[in-house]
Amino acid sequence: MNDLTIFRLFQGHFFMKKKLKKILRKIHLWLGLASGIVVLIMAITGAIYVFSYEIKSILHKENETIKVPINKQRVSLTKMVEKASAQFNDKYQFQNISIPNFPNRTVSISFIERDNNAFGYWNYIKFNKTVHFNPYTGEIVHIENSKWEFFNVVLSIHMTLFLGYNDVSHYIVVWSMYVFIIMLITGLILWWPKKIKQKQKFWFRWKKSSNRKRKNYDLHQILGFYTSFIALLIALTGLMWASKSFNTSVKWIANGGKNIPYKEISKAKKITTVEKPLDEILKSVETNIPESKYILIRRHPKPSIPYIARSYVNESLNYTRVEMYYDKKTAELLDVKQFEDKNKGEKLQTLNYDLHVGSIGGITTKILFFIISVFIGSLPVTGFFIWWKRGSKLSTITKS
Repeated sequence: MNDLTIFRLFQGHFFMKKKLKKILRKIHLWLGLASGIVVLIMAITGAIYVFSYEIKSILHKENETIKVPINKQRVSLTKMVEKASAQFNDKYQFQNISIPNFPNRTVSISFIERDNNAFGYWNYIKFNKTVHFNPYTGEIVHIENSKWEFFNVVLSIHMTLFLGYNDVSHYIVVWSMYVFIIMLITGLILWWPKKIKQKQKFWFRWKKSSNRKRKNYDLHQILGFYTSFIALLIALTGLMWASKSFNTSVKWIANGGKNIPYKEISKAKKITTVEKPLDEILKSVETNIPESKYILIRRHPKPSIPYIARSYVNESLNYTRVEMYYDKKTAELLDVKQFEDKNKGEKLQTLNYDLHVGSIGGITTKILFFIISVFIGSLPVTGFFIWWKRGSKLSTITKS
């Protein structure tokens, strides 16, 4: 092989690499313009929601805290549910009962009715109110219109763009997430420096002469690089919720190429009904797991599914919860599900919430995820301005 042949091979390789980057740059640009507004909305609402629990505990303190009497005897949970239901003329059944294991906290009972065929959050949620009780006196402390509670609205915008749970919102959100993942990958390829010594790729090296285009371009590529890996984790965990097929595929991979069906809930053996099953269930959970920080008793929308009682032994980590199934009439404990007992696919799904919101590592990772979410929200904005100012070629920007 002579020198001319080597030169031509090198020249061809360089040309192909340059052409590939040109194609990737166009893909990155047009996909960004197509999905930018959705990514921006989801990133900002996600950032707001990261500290929703902490902020709500401050804003709603008067509705969620009470003075503890000398006599700490609590009112029957069944009576509180009946009283709460009577506030709405017994038209609705409760969905969730939240019982904090702290003496000075209220018990809250929520009622929700949805219209699964409706378009728009305002139509999808037909009714959603939460009644807060003093558990010692049985008095109502506050009735919250949860449909329009700030963080519930933010969550709806984040998950469905405020369109409600329907095919339109589903496809927009899912495909925007897939597009975002492609953009993260193409962005990394486009960012990748020819030489590791290209310091401007890793941090800001602005001069007095650096113009706005230069600064905007650096903000896009440098923040894009430092957010890309956690942003990819956020996008993938988001898809675990939004896309059933993606969820199934991930669990299939985690289980070594096996589709392991969910274990069916055991059937009740007892036939004797109890007068106050909710009180019996609460007593059972408190006895079996006295270290619970709070207990959630849920009525599933499907009548055939038993009461689900969740014991949260750590308020910050969702995956540590213990889930118990109780018969609605006999209060018999049917099944207990803990993180350790689940298969790898189920474990990954249980971890998904903590991975998505950043609570997996406590307050440190929540702060990190908040910052990353804000940075993600900035990428469509800086990317748009790069395109909008496209009159100046990219090559002239990178040399300034």
